[in-house]
Amino acid sequence: MPRRLRVTDVRTALLVALAVTSVGAMALVAVSPAASATPGPRTASVIATAAVYDHDAPDPDIIRDGSTYYVYTTAGNAGHIPVLSSTDLQHWTSLGDALPVLPTWEKAGQTWAPGVIRIGGQFVMYYATERQNDREECISDATAPTPAGPFTDSSIQPLICQTAIGGSLDPQPFVDPSGALYLYWKSNGGNDAQNIPGNIWVAQLSADGSAVIGDVVPVLTETQLWETTVENPTMVYESGSYVLFYSGGQWNSAGYGVGYAVCQGPVGPCGKPLQSPLLHSDASRLGPGGESLVTDAGGNWWMAYAAWDGPASQYSYGAGDFRSLWIAPVTFAGSTPEIGAGEPPEGYDMAGSDGGIFSFGAAAYEGSMGGKRLDAPIVGAAADPAGGYWEVASDGGVFSFGAPFFGSTGGIRLAKPVVAMAATPDGGGYWLVASDGGVFAFGDANFYGSLGGIALAQPVVGIASAAGGHGYWLVASDGGVFAFGNVRFWGSLGGIALARPVVGIASMPQGGGYWLVASDGGVFSFGNAQFFGSTGGIPLARPIVALIAGPGSGGYWLVASDGGVFTFGDAQFLGSMGGVALDRPVVAGVSA
Repeated sequence: MPRRLRVTDVRTALLVALAVTSVGAMALVAVSPAASATPGPRTASVIATAAVYDHDAPDPDIIRDGSTYYVYTTAGNAGHIPVLSSTDLQHWTSLGDALPVLPTWEKAGQTWAPGVIRIGGQFVMYYATERQNDREECISDATAPTPAGPFTDSSIQPLICQTAIGGSLDPQPFVDPSGALYLYWKSNGGNDAQNIPGNIWVAQLSADGSAVIGDVVPVLTETQLWETTVENPTMVYESGSYVLFYSGGQWNSAGYGVGYAVCQGPVGPCGKPLQSPLLHSDASRLGPGGESLVTDAGGNWWMAYAAWDGPASQYSYGAGDFRSLWIAPVTFAGSTPEIGAGEPPEGYDMAGSDGGIFSFGAAAYEGSMGGKRLDAPIVGAAADPAGGYWEVASDGGVFSFGAPFFGSTGGIRLAKPVVAMAATPDGGGYWLVASDGGVFAFGDANFYGSLGGIALAQPVVGIASAAGGHGYWLVASDGGVFAFGNVRFWGSLGGIALARPVVGIASMPQGGGYWLVASDGGVFSFGNAQFFGSTGGIPLARPIVALIAGPGSGGYWLVASDGGVFTFGDAQFLGSMGGVALDRPVVAGVSA
């Protein structure tokens, strides 16, 4: 019989279901994509575009009614549930508050993540809110005769409220091919003080959408390190496949992103083909998430999501930040995920100690010092964003290929050898760093300070530049990190016993964090830099010498001294020198 879920309903049934189903979901992660779902298209690729509504529009839910699109968002200046409209997906107009009046049991100003669907002759909105009496997060529903509203909620209690597991929010309805109506939502774990894992749930609804009639089933839990939690579920059905999109990570950080799972049916089981977010921060937008999908009149899929522009690496209400509305086309292909046009091309170069350069993917070979007489071995390299690269020797001699030469310390007597270099983001200069932490700036690279003359516990081994070019980080072999200029210190390994020494540092292309890498391939992430995996604890033929951040920071490459390459996250394997006899070991790697 149709019912509204009471707290007592979910304390037992839901927790028992979670104990059974979560194990199955976790096991599916290790299964190949082909074995984890029904045949047909089961992967998605998202093409990043520019913001289409440069105002606050968090957790956008998008629907189409005829030739008009509507987007509903979390509470903001335009009301409890602001609503926007568009006829072309690119130009949006605010229509005000779609839910101007709340029922008395709800707390004003606390309404989030709506999900709207047309049922018969009316539109039904599901949304998250807070109860007045105990501040629990719950789900309610409202109806309206038109998509612009006003929607009316005449309820006297929540539709769903899982108080035993942190509350319920982010509701999203879905109609399967048989016409059955389902509701997906998140139990509010992951970010709450109870330290309960985030989970996504589903239940069948009555034909009019007003009550739960089926079992409440968990379909997805957080199993990957980048996720932190899972939320904002959106189920779609395309060519025989059920694809469940979800957001993961800390919602107000650059580590937030969108993942997806492939399900055998509307209630699962579901498996995750990727070990990293499908949609993640890049140089033009940060923290993409809160996604919703819709088809246009031609049957093409589009994703609405929220993100914010840099340079801030963490979204903050108090700082006047807002999450704007972005729209991207979504395509479904075979069993291999593809990022469509608009994503940065991937490529990397690696440099040997004799100056030999090896280029892979989109990286263009511009020349090298290989086979030429050097006064000192090559110890580092840096890429010019405009094309080309530099190599630096231990005496500070710099060699440029397809990039401007700005100067060097070659021929100057140094207290300690140079160990690494980093370029400014605009390619107009570079820094060299010596093992004593002395820094040398050339071109438009400003000098912000150094460790030269300061007694160090261990030598400096690397340098990374900030996204804005107004500072840099140095790292020592014990993992100690030193920040200079207008950059934030995100943490270090200084004082922690390491199995192997740290050999390098790489910063997120959009700012907000960095990674350290040890010679055994152990990776340590700080700030908003996400951990995607490592070779720590795995026997390697040769030590790791560099970590290269992917162009969108959704992954990275590790490079070994024999030229072997190990990929993590969405960084693609583009080739390596592993197994090829080298004249000299590889000492550095850079992204194209």
